Amino acid sequence: MKPDTPQRYGTLTRILHWGMAACYLFMFGTAIAWNANQSLMMSLIGPHKAAGFLLMFLAVCRVLWALLQRNRRPANNIAAKLGHWALYALMLAVPALGIARQIGREQGRQALVELGNQLHGELAFVLLALVAGHIAMVIIHAVKGESVLHRMYGNP
Repeated sequence: MKPDTPQRYGTLTRILHWGMAACYLFMFGTAIAWNANQSLMMSLIGPHKAAGFLLMFLAVCRVLWALLQRNRRPANNIAAKLGHWALYALMLAVPALGIARQIGREQGRQALVELGNQLHGELAFVLLALVAGHIAMVIIHAVKGESVLHRMYGNP
């Protein structure tokens, strides 16, 4: 397994990145589907919650790994660093709020339910906007001739 280097992200970083991207695609797909058709919610909520627990675990692993690898990673400007840390913060907060809401429902803690109701979905769509911005920046860099995608894709 190859480590992160100043030129490219390593194997574990890439597995976490693309694995979480696939999970988030599923998460947003389920949420959008049941918002468009409420009858789908009952069949999608179980897999959505299971994927949420998985994402919480992966997000913790990813943040810890990012901290351990921070001196080996490709250089980024301050805007990119802030954008990545905002993504990490929301990757932790969104599933944590969903889990808190579920715990609140199971234990009759209305404050946790309300907190989850107020913030889980809204912050998830803020996360989606940040992901869109993340993708847009990859495209902008490519248009400017500054390919950054190779850092996360291809042969590490």
